[in-house]
Amino acid sequence: MSKGKLYIVPINISESHLERVLPDYNKAIVSELRYFVVEKIKTARQFLRKMDPEFPINDSYFFEQDKHHDYSFQLEILDDLKAGHDFGLLSESGYPAIADPGSEIVAMAHFAGIEVIPLVGPSSILMALAASGMNGNGFTFNGYLAKKEPERSKEVKDVVKTIAKTSFAQIFIETPYRNETIFQDFLKHAPLEMKLCVAYDVTGPEEKIITKSIEDWKSNKFQFDKTPCVFVLGQ
Repeated sequence: MSKGKLYIVPINISESHLERVLPDYNKAIVSELRYFVVEKIKTARQFLRKMDPEFPINDSYFFEQDKHHDYSFQLEILDDLKAGHDFGLLSESGYPAIADPGSEIVAMAHFAGIEVIPLVGPSSILMALAASGMNGNGFTFNGYLAKKEPERSKEVKDVVKTIAKTSFAQIFIETPYRNETIFQDFLKHAPLEMKLCVAYDVTGPEEKIITKSIEDWKSNKFQFDKTPCVFVLGQ
């Protein structure tokens, strides 16, 4: 019996229509899957229903990663894969295993000789970089800055030094309620000539992707709310 495959299944980032961000091929693949590793079962069910209102949710099996990234179900998943069952790996938003949990499942699949197949779909991190006008040949994804001072300011200052030395673009994400805080940190600690891109609601109905110098941003503030953003700092 041949082994199953692990499909990395991206989902929509915002409330955009699935047709805008996911090809029909994804729907054809996912409609045949009945085994899923997900960040949250509720969100996964909602996505599958949105993709196909007739999707057989009750005939499907879901393995949920908890907030501590507990993968205690790995052996069970591995047995199912070896038995020939294909799996889909889903996160809460965007592309699994990139600034989201899932890489341990992918690593397990490789180690067990399971074929891993990434499906095409949105990644707000890469889309923000591509639209920023900054260095796409050399860049670093930093994830989140420290929550508290003085650690956060020190991290920003270190990043500024790295950009000056390497010219690499530096990419950040933040929880939406702290977008204004990180924005102000960049304005405070980055030199006036350095560039900052704010990628707001990527692929969504309110999408705005704007790159300005720090000097320009100081006189043209951005209105943040609880919408996810990606920040790109560079030259």
